Amino acid sequence: MPEENWVEVGTATTNRIPDSNVDIFLDLNASPICPNMTDAEFRKSVLKLTADANAMVQRRLSELSRWAVIDKERVQTWFGASDESIKARLIDGLTKLSKVLAELAPKNFIRSSLDTDRATGCTPNLKNLAGEVAHVCGPDTATHTISISPNFCALPERSAGKLDSKQLTIVHEATHFYDTFGSLDHAYTQFNTRRLAQSNPELAIANADSLAWYVLCTD
Repeated sequence: MPEENWVEVGTATTNRIPDSNVDIFLDLNASPICPNMTDAEFRKSVLKLTADANAMVQRRLSELSRWAVIDKERVQTWFGASDESIKARLIDGLTKLSKVLAELAPKNFIRSSLDTDRATGCTPNLKNLAGEVAHVCGPDTATHTISISPNFCALPERSAGKLDSKQLTIVHEATHFYDTFGSLDHAYTQFNTRRLAQSNPELAIANADSLAWYVLCTD
């Protein structure tokens, strides 16, 4: 059976105590993460998008290694600077980001809830829930859990032109983890991240959407 059809429902550690066991409870009636697809379809989709995004991360790392004029111009566009310091920060962060993306599995993508937020060690977010697409707990470097909100399900799979997408969201959220970039949200959307690059390069290099658009934008 393909990996995306499996769901991790719990883990246990063996011991030498006779008849010991661990109870694992699974709600078979739970609604799917996205109402417009089955959970199996969701898992297959996000794994494909994540793998393709990681291929783009590797492409950007190759460009940074080459460091031709066109590569410097791309960095300048998204971060407002193209000096050796910016280059070094990108190489370090993208290398770490690639490792995290490569290790993401179906269990890392879960339905957003207050309980799962607490489980990752963060205070549940109660602001702007109507507009939220997904979120993570930055310090959660142990599980790299990405909480998916219903708005995520309505996004196109990939960014076309200046549109947000599921793939952009995955990269955006992964840059928040402290063992990648530890990014923040200073600006959203392609238009505003381009403006941020020109007005404040130091914020741009630490901005999640700036990093995601740098990786994925092909226009």
